[in-house]
Amino acid sequence: MKRIFLLLYIFLLLSLAGCQGNLFSSRRDMERLRPVQTLGLDETEEGVYISVAAGTEPEGPGALVMTAPGTGIEDAVTRLQDYSPEDELFYAHNRYLLLGADAAGAGILPLLDWVERSPAMRMETPLFLVKGTAREAVTGASGEMTDVTRRLASLEREELSRGRHIYTLRQIAAALLERGGALCLAVEPVPSRDVVLGSMGDGDALLPAGYAVLRPGEEPLFLTEGESLGAELLTAGLSGARVPLEDVMLDILQGSARVRGQREDGQLTGMDIRCRLTAGILEQTGAGDADPDALEQALEAAAEHWIRAVIARSQAVGCDFLDLQGPLTADFFRGGGEARRWKEIFPGLAVNVTAEARIDRSYDLSGE
Repeated sequence: MKRIFLLLYIFLLLSLAGCQGNLFSSRRDMERLRPVQTLGLDETEEGVYISVAAGTEPEGPGALVMTAPGTGIEDAVTRLQDYSPEDELFYAHNRYLLLGADAAGAGILPLLDWVERSPAMRMETPLFLVKGTAREAVTGASGEMTDVTRRLASLEREELSRGRHIYTLRQIAAALLERGGALCLAVEPVPSRDVVLGSMGDGDALLPAGYAVLRPGEEPLFLTEGESLGAELLTAGLSGARVPLEDVMLDILQGSARVRGQREDGQLTGMDIRCRLTAGILEQTGAGDADPDALEQALEAAAEHWIRAVIARSQAVGCDFLDLQGPLTADFFRGGGEARRWKEIFPGLAVNVTAEARIDRSYDLSGE
């Protein structure tokens, strides 16, 4: 009996030793992985150009920034791994995707396909469109003290606080499939040395550049600041935006728009849009106190212009990237023939916009 217990005891020791060895082996394997946190895609005559920034730890090595061409995304990724100085590049923790402007038309569909097939990449990853090349953004925004991922994380926090919606790859893919065009937040690399002094000023800052519209096979459509505000009002709502108006800086506490159809003889002929905004005064740069009534009228006129302008751009290119069909067809079409002819009807629809604004006289920026 004692001999049996002794054999069982030895067997358990050997099993535990094997498990411990596997744990240490797995840990060593994990230590050899270098997580890529930002990936950029550009188009070239021969194929694509991939740029990556492998993440850093507060007490770890500096950022690893690499770029490589390839006939396709997977070919470029393989080349990056071949040139990796030490570790295996690991893409499951990728936080941001950057798409160069030149690659926006031809490159968005291959990027969507590659991410969807990849066992490591996630469709929930935020996508930014670069005014320029993704390669310039990744390399220019990275240095000894910071890297493109940290800059994008800072930009993301700030834009979310201002009410900007940052679209993920999945949301963009769904919009492209349903409407043929998708909104995407644009960024622009800008030298920061004159603003950020010292070593932290090395490299480029990545500044928000409003919204852009992605359309397969077409050059990206960059919206103006006013058009971007109109797009926010019509899609996700407006909250936290800073708007300069008549020597006053306003903070839009809340803004929304309701879209309804206009019809004659049962046919849709136009759209009626009612917009409501509440704003607080952040700063007055002119002499004397601002007139709240005059500011309300000016804000109403500005909001009406924002909405008309972005709808005019949408109608001009024949792409309903604002998804105006949804609220209009829900009331009138009910899946009828007009819905099937939406692309023909949409560019010619009349647009009537009415805005109602209120300036918070208490200057309480909480919006309550």
